[in-house]
Amino acid sequence: MKLVDGKISLTLRLAAVATALLFGQQAMAIGTAAGTQVDNTVSVDYDVSGVDQTDLTATVSFVVDRRVDFDLTAMGGALVPVTPGQNDAFFDFMLTNDSNSPLDFNLLLTELVGGAVRTGTDDANMGAVDYAVSANSLANGDPDPVRLGPQFVDELAADDSIRIRVFGDAALTMLNGEVAGVQLDATAAEPNTVGEGAALVEAANTDLGIENVFAEDGAGGDGVQFDIDGWVVASADLAVTKAYNVIAGDLGSGLPIPGAIVEYTITIVNSSATDADAVIIDDAIDTDVVLNLNVAAYSGNDIDVDNDGTTLPCDVEINGDGDGCDLVGQDITVGAADLVPSITVAGNTTLTLTYQVTIPDPDPTP
Repeated sequence: MKLVDGKISLTLRLAAVATALLFGQQAMAIGTAAGTQVDNTVSVDYDVSGVDQTDLTATVSFVVDRRVDFDLTAMGGALVPVTPGQNDAFFDFMLTNDSNSPLDFNLLLTELVGGAVRTGTDDANMGAVDYAVSANSLANGDPDPVRLGPQFVDELAADDSIRIRVFGDAALTMLNGEVAGVQLDATAAEPNTVGEGAALVEAANTDLGIENVFAEDGAGGDGVQFDIDGWVVASADLAVTKAYNVIAGDLGSGLPIPGAIVEYTITIVNSSATDADAVIIDDAIDTDVVLNLNVAAYSGNDIDVDNDGTTLPCDVEINGDGDGCDLVGQDITVGAADLVPSITVAGNTTLTLTYQVTIPDPDPTP
């Protein structure tokens, strides 16, 4: 009876030792590469009635499974400013593989429909968006991605990172202050495949198979990470108005009658903090009025141009004289394309153009 009890006791002790060895080995294997086979063998030497018996051995083996752990992070500190009509405005995401295995990553870029984007709120879409993965990982220098680069991450090594660049073309119709956000999703995928690997899944444990344990969000991860970034429209916000006022020859009526002089005022207001450059104003004068030249009230200029308190010379009589003011037929141009320096309406300033016309008297009756 004692012999039997002794065997039971020995068996329990050996089982406890084997279990401890297994747990100890697993704890040490967190940083071990997935697919590494771990073998543990226990040997028992014993006698029966003083006679040495054949040693007992037991071996247990398992393969280190894949700890799927990675981070996707928008790199910029603020929304990227973009001008309406601007192409290839970009920002970057950084993808880091913290797993114990190389991984492929499948990527998905979507434009947001509302929601927070850094310090703003999404309320617009770009004209076009696209993305590209760097040709090399950070370990190989990570040159800037080009727009026609790869569309998925191929076998990113453990403890390595790679840049994903998102490109955007701003629509001309975008307004100052609008925010266009995008979300980039990265899904961990099977490495060592041709092209994009299949998304990783968790499966029942097999001792000698490589299983996936999602750890990218702690316990209960799903093998998917995402982050959000975007653009903000930083453009001049111009508004133009045109008004007229009868200033003379109206017989005191204040009305635009034949013989009256009418003064037009064009007002361009930039209500944003961004300058409007290379401003050109084209104004078509009706053929039923005549432009007044060398106006005394304008210091002899044909048109009075006031750019936020700075008066610019404007003589339309001689085209191409370098002042940016030309008259072709009945069409006035202020700020010609070849004017150096061109006219700039600075942020939060106003540009006004004032000129006079006369309403001709009717031809005398014969």
